[in-house]
Parts: sequence; structure tokens; C-alpha cells
Amino acid sequence: MADVQRVKTDATTDIAPPGFHYGGEEHWRAGVSGVDELDSDGPAPYAYGAEEAWAETSPRRRRRAGAWGPYGRRPITLLALVALIDAIDKGILPGVLTKVQEEFGFGDAQAGVLGTAFIFAGFLVVIPAGYLADRHRRTRIIAGVLVSWGVISGMNAAVQNYWQFLGVRAALGFGETIDNPSSQSLIADYYPPNVRGRAYAMQRIAPTVGTALGTGLGGLVASIFGWRWAFLLVGVPGSLLAIAVWRLKEPRRGESDEFDTSDDTAETATEATTAHVTLEVTAEASELVTSAADAEAPEADPGSDVSQERTFKRDISRVIRIKTLRSLIVGTAIAAGATQGLGFWAPAFYERHSGLTSGQAAAVTAGAILSGALSGTYLGGLVSDRAQSRAIAGAPMLIAGYAQFAGGVLLMLTFLPVPLWFRVPAQIVGVALLVAGFPALTSMIAQVVPASIRGIAFSVTSFLGAVSGALSPLVIGIVSEQYSFSVDGVSKGHLANSFLTITPLVLFGALVVLRGRRWVGHDLAVAAAERRANRSVV
Repeated sequence: MADVQRVKTDATTDIAPPGFHYGGEEHWRAGVSGVDELDSDGPAPYAYGAEEAWAETSPRRRRRAGAWGPYGRRPITLLALVALIDAIDKGILPGVLTKVQEEFGFGDAQAGVLGTAFIFAGFLVVIPAGYLADRHRRTRIIAGVLVSWGVISGMNAAVQNYWQFLGVRAALGFGETIDNPSSQSLIADYYPPNVRGRAYAMQRIAPTVGTALGTGLGGLVASIFGWRWAFLLVGVPGSLLAIAVWRLKEPRRGESDEFDTSDDTAETATEATTAHVTLEVTAEASELVTSAADAEAPEADPGSDVSQERTFKRDISRVIRIKTLRSLIVGTAIAAGATQGLGFWAPAFYERHSGLTSGQAAAVTAGAILSGALSGTYLGGLVSDRAQSRAIAGAPMLIAGYAQFAGGVLLMLTFLPVPLWFRVPAQIVGVALLVAGFPALTSMIAQVVPASIRGIAFSVTSFLGAVSGALSPLVIGIVSEQYSFSVDGVSKGHLANSFLTITPLVLFGALVVLRGRRWVGHDLAVAAAERRANRSVV
């Protein structure tokens, strides 16, 4: 490599001198050139020979880096596969449920508990999982979770009664809750803001596909070899992915934030504030820098329980005080509940209100939700990335808010007595608009939450979204029974009225997201101030 040029950066800006970027040598050696990883978790106030490293990079890697940043597609591909394996493991159960019920002799109510057991188990580790993601090597955490999923699948095949089965399913919740914040935090550090939307979209598409694959493959294997083999042959092999994840380069926390152009917007917003707000931003950033500096303390002194507890409480306090994040959590949770509730009850809705057979209703639901979810997630990530290049504070929140509001209105129209030729296409578009907001919301969380506490923020957001998704089918079912009507002489719940009653919550969530934009300038300023303060600590 050519002589490394060490260039002092301007401490007052987040933009490196032309031709350079922060942590350049380490960045390119670890992410592009394939040299052994250089572990750099501290601030990077200098740029090291980025042009020389770029010059020695192969043309193929240059093209890849130009589109996805120095790390290329490999990290997001592996992390999307992690989400896929998780969804496959959870999707096996619906495909084999009837056979499991026949062997152990339990009813639908107990079966429903199996489907939500992971939510209650995850509640116990949601905050610690975020803390782990903020304090330890995330690639190692995810690799360990993958291995545990393989073990859990093997245990599923060995259970002898319902209660053992319930315990094993609950254990799956621990793994998912621990994995999610590490994965989402890594994506924010691997990829700059202008591609994060697409990266998060890939991660969100994977569970949709994985659930379908798990259910289909699980049912197929169960019909041939029995339900126990379904968990062994479909679930266990996914743990082999742990080897590839273990070998991933661990990016420095906040590494890709150094390419964040939102600081200009934050500075503009800060200039318009009063001196009181400016001092508040400075104080908050100073506290965050202290929190980030403490990240290494538990490693250095494992016996310092008091220090760990103090840092833990401070991190939680910091997350709670990010006002934009509150709006993003509400919007994510309500949209997650809406999509899960619609997916669960849509087949019954088409049977009762469109006169379709159970087979036809299942096919229509699968096609509508799958096509809407896949197209909406991808387009949402793409549009979010393009909007990111515009100097508009909180542009992803605009996209998510307007898309989810329009999706909610369109879905409400489909619950009215309209013909099938309108209902099905409108629901596809409605679902697409609803899920299009997910990549934008997740990308926005990565922007307003400083890198040192993203793990906890993502952990809380993901968990509350999962809780909303688990409770939504129950709430829709309870409300539908309040509007019972006759179907072929049998009294059944009026799902159309139930959806019309509950869907306005989607509109409320969209308005909360749009209103939350008023705090974006302040929270971006705090995050940017922390980055600048970190670089000044040499």
C-alpha cells in the first residue's frame, strides 16, 4: 500500500476532506480488501489513506462498494438469511400443528398459546438484549443465537407432552428477542443512510418469505416422515449459518454515521432554536459520550456490578428521552398489529363476506398479502433511500406517515360491501402502502438514536411491534363477536365491522408519526453532537 497519509479532520463538521473518510484505512482493510479485521471500537478522528486503499481495490469490489458502501451486500445478505431462518423455525409449527394436536391431544386454545409463547418469553429479555447489543460483539451474539435455534429445533423433535412443547416454543422467544437488536444495530453501522432503507427492507422481506417456507416445507416433511422430522430436517440445518455470521467483520459503532448528510439539516434546525435548546443538546450529547465511553468498562472490570447497573439505567433513560423515537415506536407497533391481524383473519373474512370457499379464501389471502408485503417493503426502502438525499428533516417519516395513512384508508374501503374485483386489488395496494413504512421507520430510528444506545432502542421497538402483532388477532376476534350475523344459518362474528372499528388506529398511528417530525431537528442535533464529541476525544 502506498504511504499512508494522516489528515486531521475538521472537528466542527461531520464531512471529511475531499477524497477521505473517517477511519479510512481500517474501514477499507476490514470491509473491502479482505485483510484481517482491525478491532476499532473507539472514535475515529482521522482519515487514513482512503484514496490509496480505494486505488488498490479490485474493479468488481469498487462497483459493489459504490452501490452498497465498503462492506458490500454480504452483511445484509447474511443478516436477511438470519431473519429468514428465524421465520422458518416459527413457521414450521402451523404446518404441523394438526399432527401435533392429534398426538398430544390439546385443543385450539392451547394451540393459540403455543403461537404466542415466544412473546411472553421475550418480555423477560427485551431490555437486556438491547444492552448486550450496545456493549458486546454483535456478530458473536447473532451466531450464538443461530446455534441455539438449531438446538431448539432438535428439542422440538424430542418433546413428549404439551407442556414440554410449550417450554421449547417459549425458548425460541429468547433467541429472537436477543437477535433482533443486534442485527438492526449492525445494519446501521454497515450501511450509510442513503442505502439503509433498502437494507432494512431486505431484512423485513425475509420473515414473510421464511414463514411461508417454514409452513410449506414443515407440512410437506410432516406428511411424509412425521412432524418430528419436520423440525429436524427443516429447522436444524439453518444453524450452520452461524459459521458465516461469526466470521463477519464487526463494524465500529457509528461507523457509517460519518457519511450521514443529515447533520446539515440538524445544524440548520439548531440554529433556529433558542440558547436554552442549544445548551440542552450539548448537555445531552455530553451524557451520551460518557455512556459510549463506559461501554468498554464492563469488559475491563467484569466484577463492577454497580458500574454496569448505572450505565444500564442511564442508557434506558436516554432512549426514553428521545422524543422522535416515541412516535416511531407507536407507528411501528400499530402498523405491525394491523398487518398481523389482517393476515390472521383475512381467510375467514373472505369466506364470510365474499362467499369464497376455505380453499379459495386461503389462496386469495396468501396471494394478496404476500405480493403486497413484498412489493411494498421493497418500494418503501427504495423511496426512503431516495428521499434521504434531499435536505428535508425526517423525510423517511413523511414517507411512512403518508403511506400508512393512505393504506389505512384504502383498507377501510375494502371492508365495506364492495365487489371482489375491487376488494382484492385494493387490499394488495393497501397492504403494500402499510408495510412500505417499515423500512423508512427503521431507517429513521437509526438516524435519531445515537450509535451507543441503538441496541436498546431497536430491542424495545421490535418487541412492542411483536406484542402488538400477537394481540391484534385476539382484539379483532373479540370485537367481531360484538357484531355477530348469520352465515348459512350459523351465527358468526362480523369481521368486516370489526376491521372497520379497529383500522382507524392505523390512521392515528400515521398521524403520530407525522406529528413526531417536529422533534427530528432536535434529536438529529443531539446525535450529531455526540459524533463530533466522540471524534474530539483522541
